[in-house]
Amino acid sequence: MNHKKIYRYTNIELFDLIKNGVNKNDVKKAELELETRNLTQKQLSEVEIGYIKYKKFQNDRKTAPLTTREWIPLFFLPFFILMQRWRKYDHFSTSEFERYEKYGYEEKAREARKVRWYGTLFWILIIINIVFIHNYLTR
Repeated sequence: MNHKKIYRYTNIELFDLIKNGVNKNDVKKAELELETRNLTQKQLSEVEIGYIKYKKFQNDRKTAPLTTREWIPLFFLPFFILMQRWRKYDHFSTSEFERYEKYGYEEKAREARKVRWYGTLFWILIIINIVFIHNYLTR
């Protein structure tokens, strides 16, 4: 169960918890909450359709490659992203990897590790080139 109260769950989240919940107590709470909402049969079928779309979207995201917006910071800033002092345990790259693993985005996690490695290699090559150019120009 997420960190929010059961009454704050959407109908689709409740339906998901009922279908896929591991903890029987949480499933029972979700069933009771869904019953107290007094949904009509039509509304319940709409919730089920929404749930199917939600699951399809979730599965599509799991297999989707990194977006450009996710790729760029991992490549250009693989180790230059500083931790803010007020957020001791929230390093950008680390939190992204944790998010990928938590939600089952194995493909994205694998690709993110690869992109971060390429980014580190990119910066090493840039530094080596700068040293060579500096040595060449100062002869």
